[in-house]
Amino acid sequence: MYEGKYENDKKNGMGMFTWESGNFYRGCYKDDERHGYGEMYWKDGSCYKGEWSHGIQNGVGKMEFPDGRVKEGFFENNTFKGPQVPTP
Repeated sequence: MYEGKYENDKKNGMGMFTWESGNFYRGCYKDDERHGYGEMYWKDGSCYKGEWSHGIQNGVGKMEFPDGRVKEGFFENNTFKGPQVPTP
C-alpha cells in the first residue's frame, strides 16, 4: 500500500510503501522508484537508511542488522563496498 505524492500517475516525491509482509520504505520516489534519500525497514528488524538510485541502494548509507552488526559507508547496486566513498 502506498501513501504519498503522485505525479503523472507515478510515485514522485515523498511517500511510504508498505508490503503485505510488513516491510516498509519511507522516503523519496522518482518515476515509481525509490530514488534519493530513503529508509527501508524489514520485518526481521534490519533497516537501511541512505541513498537510493532507480530502486536500489546506491550511495552513502547505513545498514543495521538485528544482531547489532552495522555496515556504514558506500553502497553500490545493493552491495556494501566499504566505509569510504570512492573518488572519481
